[in-house]
Amino acid sequence: MKTTHLFLALAVAGLLVAGCAQQTTRPSAKGLERIHFDFDKSFIKPEFEPVLKANAEWLRTRQGKNMVVEGHCDERGTSEYNIALGDRRANSAKNYLVNSGISAGRLSTVSYGEERAMANCHDENCWWKNRRAEFMPK
Repeated sequence: MKTTHLFLALAVAGLLVAGCAQQTTRPSAKGLERIHFDFDKSFIKPEFEPVLKANAEWLRTRQGKNMVVEGHCDERGTSEYNIALGDRRANSAKNYLVNSGISAGRLSTVSYGEERAMANCHDENCWWKNRRAEFMPK
């Protein structure tokens, strides 16, 4: 019995570690993709420009929809600093969408700082997942 419990605990731990090691984009909401940022940065990396272009196209084809751009951070930094950094990230993504032809009136931003982590482990792979902007239709 103890061996079975130990095996299950190790298997679950292995799955958690494997899950934190991936750096992939997944749908943010309803077909929209999230983007990620480097540590302590809010500029759009070239590798995420196609994601933002696709998100802009999603909005273009849904004229009645608006979008909230959410800024998120990893656990490092103070809460106040992370709220400000998340705000810069959300606004950076919003500005990209506006420069792609989306009306600023259809976009709003919010920063959650470190409060809505995707991954709750403490290494670079997990932190990368948490440094993101999410795109939520409203």
